[in-house]
Amino acid sequence: MVGDGSYLMLSSEIVTAVQEGLKLTIVLVDNHGFNSIGSLSRSLGTDGFGTQYRYRRNGSLGLDSEQSPAPVLPVDFATNAESLGARVIRCSSIDDLRAGLERAKHEDTTVVLAIEVDRYEDVPAYESWWDVPVAEVSAVESVREARAAYEQSRP
Repeated sequence: MVGDGSYLMLSSEIVTAVQEGLKLTIVLVDNHGFNSIGSLSRSLGTDGFGTQYRYRRNGSLGLDSEQSPAPVLPVDFATNAESLGARVIRCSSIDDLRAGLERAKHEDTTVVLAIEVDRYEDVPAYESWWDVPVAEVSAVESVREARAAYEQSRP
């Protein structure tokens, strides 16, 4: 299982798997950007900056909360995976994904199941703490609030 941001860094491994005759089953979760970094940014009191696949506007990559964001980049990961030699199953629902996983079991080569997801639908909490310090000094109220919460939660 891999997100679209990580896929950008590993897609060449599909070529190697096909070349070596290895069967991989890859579930590619496409939220149209770097969601984990955007979520981390938002949790620290700032807005996700440049975490969506969008064109630059006025020199900026944009913020997640922009009311009128720049157009989306024409990125098609499923087509990319096909061009690298993988069989691709496009999924538009959880039922499609389940059926695709069953179908992938019967394939003899690398398979990529591509599914789009809501970038703001988070996974449930998993009772852990990620120590990412928040700026001690900021003119932004939400950052100051995040710093106070950080200080309270430090072990």
